[in-house]
Amino acid sequence: MEPTEIQVPQPEETQQTEKRAKPPLTVEQQLVHLKAKGVTFDLCNEEEAATYLSDKCQFFRVIAYRKLFDKHVGGERDGQYINLDFAQLRYLAGLDRQFRDVMLAMSLDIEHFAKARLLHELTLHADEDGYSVVADYREELKSSGRMYMENELRARKGDDYCGDIIQKYAGGMPLWALLEVVSFGTLIGMMKFCADRWGDPDLKELHYQLKRVKSIRNATGHSSCFLNDIGDKKRGSIRVPSVISRELSQMGLPKKLRARKLRNARMQQVVSLLYLYSVLVPDGGSRTRALAALRKFYETADENMGALPATHPVRSSVTFMERLTRGFKLLD
Repeated sequence: MEPTEIQVPQPEETQQTEKRAKPPLTVEQQLVHLKAKGVTFDLCNEEEAATYLSDKCQFFRVIAYRKLFDKHVGGERDGQYINLDFAQLRYLAGLDRQFRDVMLAMSLDIEHFAKARLLHELTLHADEDGYSVVADYREELKSSGRMYMENELRARKGDDYCGDIIQKYAGGMPLWALLEVVSFGTLIGMMKFCADRWGDPDLKELHYQLKRVKSIRNATGHSSCFLNDIGDKKRGSIRVPSVISRELSQMGLPKKLRARKLRNARMQQVVSLLYLYSVLVPDGGSRTRALAALRKFYETADENMGALPATHPVRSSVTFMERLTRGFKLLD
C-alpha cells in the first residue's frame, strides 16, 4: 500500500507571494493581452493604442471599462469580449475624466455652501456663541470620534494653509474657525449635531444628503473611475430620500426607470449631488461655471455616444442624468 501523500500547508507569506505573481506588462504585452481577450483595434490602430497607454492613461485604468461590455459564452471565443474595440475603452476613459472634473467642482461648491448654511443657522440662535456648540459637539463624541477629531487637528497644526487658525484657537475653537480646518466628514457630523441641538429637520435632511455627496467627492477627488460601474446591475441601498422621490416623480420619470437606475449606488450619489446643488448653491459665478462644464459634458457625450452599442449602460445612464439635471432646473 502506497503511503498517503501529506499536504503541507504553505506559509501565509508564500501564499501571498503567489497571489502577487503577475509581473508588470510592457505596452506590447498589454496589447497582446487585450487581443487575447477579444479586443479589436479597428477604430484605433495598435500604434495609436500603444502611444495612449505609454503617455496618457495607464493600462489598469483603461481596462476598468471592459466590464461594461458583454462576453461570448461557450464556443471557441468563450470569455472574449463581444464587439469591443480599444477606441471604445479610450473614449470611456476620457468621458469619465470629464465627468469626474465636473462632479468634483460641484461637490466642492456644495461643501462650501453647506458650511455657509450651517453658519447662517448659527446666527439665528441668539443663545449660541459659536464656541459652546463646538465644545459640546466634542464632548458628545465617542472616544474614538473625539480622538479622530483631535488627531485631525493635530496633524494639520503645522499646515501652511490652516495651521495658523488651529494654533490661534488652541484653547477653544468657534464653529466658523472649525469649519475652515476640518474634513468634509467632520462637517457632516457637526451638521447632524446642530440639527438635533436646534430641532431642525431640514438641517438633518441636509446631513443625510451630504453623506452621498461626500462619497462622490472623495471618489472624484482621488480620480477613481466612476462610469465603469454605473450600470443598472450594481445594487446599492434601495432607500431614496422622500424629498428626492417626490422631485423625481414630479419630473415625469417612469417609476420603473427610476427604480432600475437607482439600484446603482453611484447613481444615487449623482442624484443627491444634483438635487443638493439645485437647492443649496445660489446663482453666481460658481454655479455658472459648474453648469457650463456640466452642459459641455452632456454635449461631448451626445456627440460621441455613437461609438458605443445602443444598449450600452453608459448611454442610458448619461441620458438619465441629463434628464435629472433638467428636471432639477439646472439646465434649460
